[in-house]
Amino acid sequence: MLKECLDNNRALAWKIGNDLVPAESMPLVMGIVNVTPDSFFDGGRYADPDAAFEHAVALLQQGADILDIGGESSRPGSTPVSEQEEMDRVCPVVEAFSQLSTISEDLNNPGNRKFYISVDTTKSKVAAECMRLGAHIINDISACTMDPDMPETVAKTGASVVLNHMRGSFGNMQQDFKPYTDVVHEVLDELVTQAGKLVALGVEKEKICIDPGIGFGKSVQDNIDLMKSVEEFLGTGYPVLVGTSRKSYIGKMHKLEDSDRLIPTVTAGVIAALGGASVIRVHDVREAKESILYLEALRSNGTV
Repeated sequence: MLKECLDNNRALAWKIGNDLVPAESMPLVMGIVNVTPDSFFDGGRYADPDAAFEHAVALLQQGADILDIGGESSRPGSTPVSEQEEMDRVCPVVEAFSQLSTISEDLNNPGNRKFYISVDTTKSKVAAECMRLGAHIINDISACTMDPDMPETVAKTGASVVLNHMRGSFGNMQQDFKPYTDVVHEVLDELVTQAGKLVALGVEKEKICIDPGIGFGKSVQDNIDLMKSVEEFLGTGYPVLVGTSRKSYIGKMHKLEDSDRLIPTVTAGVIAALGGASVIRVHDVREAKESILYLEALRSNGTV
C-alpha cells in the first residue's frame, strides 16, 4: 500500500498568473510572512516591513515557491484592522518583491527559480492594490464571503485565488461554530459552492485553489478527519492547499500538549502531499522543503 501511495501522486496543477504550475512531482511550498504584531506563532517579529522583507528573503533561500504576505492576524480572538493599516503593512513588502521575477544571485541564491507573491487578506481593496503592485494570488481565509466585493475583485484583477474554508469570524470561529454532521463533505460542498460563484464571474477554474481550513472553526476531531481526507477534495477538480503549520489543535492531541508543533507540522505536510495536496502552507520552509524532497527521492528511487 505504501508503494502504491508513493507511486500514485494525483496533485493537480494550479494556474498562477499565466503559468500552469505543476505539482505532481511535489507540492509547492508557501512560506508565511506575517507583517503583524499579533499573529499566533510569530506575531511582532516581522511587523516592520524591512524585517518582513528580510524574513521573506530567507524563506525564498530555504526553498519557498510562494510568499504569502499578510497584514491582519486571523488567530482566534484577534482584532480586525482597517484597510489602510493593512495596506500600510503589506504593500511595501509586496512592491519590493514584485521587482524581482526570480530568486537570483541578488538574493544569494544562484539560479533563476521563479516565485510567486500571495496576499493573505479578506479585504477587496487591499487585494486589488496588492494585485496592482504585482501580487499573483489572493488568499482569502473567508473563501470570498466576508467582503461582498471580493469575488468581483478576483475576476477583474485576473488573480489566482485560494478559497479557505471558515465558519464564523476571526473573533468567534473557535467559540461559536456549529458542530458538523459530516465535516469532510460539508466543507467540500461549501468550498465548491464558492468556487462556482467565481467561475460564473469568469474566473478560470484552473486559477482556483481550495483549502479545507484546518483550525478555522473546527474541533480537533474535525481537523483530524480533514487531514485524513485530503484526497477526497481532488474529486472537485480544484488543486488543494493544506495549511496546518504550528496550529493550536496539534497541542490538544494526546501526548502532544507540550510539543512545539514543528515535527507534527512537518509530518502533516508529508501526509498532505501523499493525499494529493498541490500546496502546503508553512512557517518553517526549510524543514517542509527537505521533507518533501525526501518524499520525492523515494518516488524517484533517489535519482532526483
